[in-house]
Amino acid sequence: MKFVSSILLGAAALANVVLADSEEFFFLGLRSATKFHFSSIQAKDGALKVGGEGDALSAVITDSGKLKLSDGKYAVVTDDGPVVEGAEDTASTGFAIANGYLTYAGSTAFIPVANGDSYDLSVKPSSAADIAIGIRAQSKATPGAVAADFPPSA
Repeated sequence: MKFVSSILLGAAALANVVLADSEEFFFLGLRSATKFHFSSIQAKDGALKVGGEGDALSAVITDSGKLKLSDGKYAVVTDDGPVVEGAEDTASTGFAIANGYLTYAGSTAFIPVANGDSYDLSVKPSSAADIAIGIRAQSKATPGAVAADFPPSA
């Protein structure tokens, strides 16, 4: 009997070590008194867009800190700052959820950068006129609630 109890206890401890992704969440752009307040994130021509038209994306953060989008692609932060879609092997790491907000490299600041008649999602401003927004991670499973904090393991 003690042997069986030991095995069960060991299995329970091992289950706590198993890595998993964050809960699925929607993006909700927040910046009062701007057109970006309550905006969603969409994909268009391989770029992530703030607001605009199209289906709103949802996402999970993998245990390695990659942002996996609901269209099956991953977020890739370019050297200049814009966030584009790519494959898992080119995906950027460093995404997390902290206090209900999406973060990248520890920062909650995301920048909508004008690109023609739309706004690209970026982690760096392209001009002094660019403003930062926060992106709330809204739980997909529990409408109205924020996603649980998720610090990836890597």
